Amino acid sequence: MSLPERKISFRHRGFIFHFFFILLFLIVFCADLIPAFAAVDGTAFEKERQRDAVIMDFFSDNELADTTVRFEQPLENVSLVFTLNSEKKLLKSETFFLGSVKKGQEVTRVLFWGIEDDFGKDTDSYTAQVYVKNGNESLAFRKLPFSDRNPILSKLKLVDFSADSEKASVLMSLTSPANLRSIQAPEPGVIDLDLKLLSGTEIVYSEKHKNIPITSTYYNASYWSFLLEKDKNYIALLKVHSHSPDVTAVYRSDFRAEEKVEIVDRDIDVDEYGASVTVVGRSQVPFDGFVRVVLTPESGKVQVFEETADILISGKEDTVGIIWQGVPKGDYNVKIYVLNSEGEILDSHETVLRVFEPVAEATPVEESPTICFLTFLGIFLCAGILSGRKRK
Repeated sequence: MSLPERKISFRHRGFIFHFFFILLFLIVFCADLIPAFAAVDGTAFEKERQRDAVIMDFFSDNELADTTVRFEQPLENVSLVFTLNSEKKLLKSETFFLGSVKKGQEVTRVLFWGIEDDFGKDTDSYTAQVYVKNGNESLAFRKLPFSDRNPILSKLKLVDFSADSEKASVLMSLTSPANLRSIQAPEPGVIDLDLKLLSGTEIVYSEKHKNIPITSTYYNASYWSFLLEKDKNYIALLKVHSHSPDVTAVYRSDFRAEEKVEIVDRDIDVDEYGASVTVVGRSQVPFDGFVRVVLTPESGKVQVFEETADILISGKEDTVGIIWQGVPKGDYNVKIYVLNSEGEILDSHETVLRVFEPVAEATPVEESPTICFLTFLGIFLCAGILSGRKRK
């Protein structure tokens, strides 16, 4: 009788063992599954947020902050908020209101901190931040710590960066080895260049070059492809990113837009008949002016001749012809000026002229009073004869 009870006990214990084993498996499985779902949900949430706005690039140093944001959804009340903090306090906060944006639109903004005097007094480290907001909702955020010391491109040297009313030009070279006796050539570098032209805080032009190899020297000139406003101040910014080491530095060049033309010296022709002067534009501010030629003899009266030039911009040229018949025989100092409409001299050239025989001035033929009287008398007589025939 005891054997059946023992069998039942073994079966009962086996059932309990399998039950707990299945329960333990479910607990472990669910424990692994819940974080996975949480991770999926978190990633999905993050991706959902990133579909609205993505910060493509953010840079800051002790002078400025620069960011590019791409919007993946149309939004109506967008703003960018820049902040700069030291270890102790908030140094600056500024908001750019963008308003409505379209899907796929990229927006770049540059902010000049304008607090150079405060850098380095309290601390050597700072943190710049940018927030992308739609109303009060934060869509994206990026922060960047940096030092008050400007970053150094260890392998590269910026020889020159300058901008004017015609173009922006950059010249870079590799740094020489520390040991000048070493015959080893400097290691080549690869850089990215990002050029921006600003009018105030508005970006009016941008240009990028990627993966530029620097083996010895590198020069590039970017000519403005649009007209500039006369007497307006512009800021050209060049961001240089070195691939190895991973360093980014920004350089600045300020200029005031102005008319600029040059006299082409090799295309000047002056003789006893007149002058031919070629002028070429060197600015994207349109030139509106004239050419003046001044003849100064060794003794006698100074003579001045002027002729209006064509409207010129960068790369465009015009040849102005001036005729001066009747210039007396002799030697002359010749001064050629190019002036704008306000009378400001933009360029000049000086040469000499010897007139052997003056070219006679062409004078208009005056009508003879005698001829006029005879003509009138003939008409009068003809009229009288015709009138007499009609009476008959």
